[in-house]
Order: sequence, then structure tokens, then C-alpha cells
Amino acid sequence: MVNHSNYLRFLLGLTLSFACYGQSFHGSENPENFKIEITAAGWLIDSGGQIQANGAPIDLVNDLGVSQGKGTFYGQFVFKPARKHRIVAEGTPFRLSGLKTVNRTINYRGQTFNVSQTVQSSATLDYFFAGYQYDVRSGPKGHLGFSVGGAYLNATGNLSALQTQTTASRSETVGLPLAGVDFRVFPVPHHRIFDIEGGIRGMAFGDYGYFVEASGNGGLNFGPFAVLAGYRAVNTSIYVNNSSGPSGLTARLKGPIFSGVFRW
Repeated sequence: MVNHSNYLRFLLGLTLSFACYGQSFHGSENPENFKIEITAAGWLIDSGGQIQANGAPIDLVNDLGVSQGKGTFYGQFVFKPARKHRIVAEGTPFRLSGLKTVNRTINYRGQTFNVSQTVQSSATLDYFFAGYQYDVRSGPKGHLGFSVGGAYLNATGNLSALQTQTTASRSETVGLPLAGVDFRVFPVPHHRIFDIEGGIRGMAFGDYGYFVEASGNGGLNFGPFAVLAGYRAVNTSIYVNNSSGPSGLTARLKGPIFSGVFRW
């Protein structure tokens, strides 16, 4: 049976806590006045796209049955040497896997996987970005900044037929220049308990493809800590042409993201 007295004490304590937080965030304190910001997040990914290596494109979902709703880590580190200047680093290790009986002949990296074979697949995409951001606006109401930097992408695709033990693997590593915009706003006047933030970063590379990432979050701030929930998406297509045909991948990775943030 619920102890109503304890329950009421809990609600009263929770209400007073939020009231105290509201008072502590009231006034002219600048929430953008920090030196270091660390974000650690769990991202639930639904994936789509294709891989290709010296054959026709292979669909990750329809051909290989790649699992959906898989969780991965996202991390970001921000260092502010001055009020409007940021050094930004972020990364994510993507891990996709599938198991499916194929309904068409697949050619990958010179190996043939025939109809009715059960194919086990895995794909990895390690992403790391480092760059500089200048905030054109920074103050008690939030910030608006523009960034430039470079991204490192390391992609590997593996296919294996369970009946015949036929295997094929392909890896690509590329470096990409990226540019973007980032914002955070505190919409409640004179308080910073609630914020909305987001950004987009990317670049097109002509015949080689493109890379775009975007996110949007909202959350609550408790002193130097914040908890956020939102949505994040990465859309990329990177291909290299050689004498035996095009090789590369197209990936669409998207889903809800839940973050914890520490600022100092």
C-alpha cells in the first residue's frame, strides 16, 4: 500500500527543488559562460542505404535484412578558449548487422551469393569530426555559431554465406571537409532551466558524393548538468570509381537520441 504521507513529502520536496533551481537560474547569469562542455548520448538508429563493391548496389534492409532500432554511442567535447570561440570534437561508432536468405543473386567484392543462400552481413562506419566554431551571437539567451573542420570516416562491409562459407569484405577510409551551423536558445525569459538546441553540418563532393548530419534537442538544465532528448540523422553517400567499377556506400541513419551534458 502507498504511504500517502511519504508520497506528499516527495512531491513537496520535488516542487521545492524545482523552485530553488528556478531561482538559481534567474538573473543575469550567462549560461554560455563555460570553458568545457562534455556530451554523452545514446542514439537509437533506424538504418537504410546500400553498399557496393565491384557489382550492383546491395540494399542494406531489403537484401541483407539489417536490424533496426540498434543503439550506439554519440559523444561531443567542446572547449571554449574565449567567449565566442569553440574547439569542437565529436564521434560515433556505427555498427550494423543482418541475417537474411537472399532472393536475388548478389555480387560483392568479386564473390557471388546465390538465390536462397542465407547471408550474414555486418557494416561498420566510424565517424570522427574536429573543427573550429565562431559564435556570431553568444549571451544569456543562447548562441548561434558557424563551424568548419574535417571528418574522418572509416567504413567496412562484410558478407558471409552460411551454407558455403563464401566471404567478401571491403574497407574504405576517407577524410572530408565539413561546414555547419549550431544554435542554442533559452526561450523562458530570465531563466535557463529549459533550452532548445540543434545544428546541421555537411558538404557535397561532386561525383564522390556527400555527407550531412543534423540534430535537434530540447532539455532541462540543473546547475552544470543537463538532460536532453531529441532526434539525430546522418545521410551520406561516398563512392570511389576504379577500373573494376564503383565501390562505396549510401547510408541513412536516423532516430531518437538521449543525452547527458556537463559544463564547467
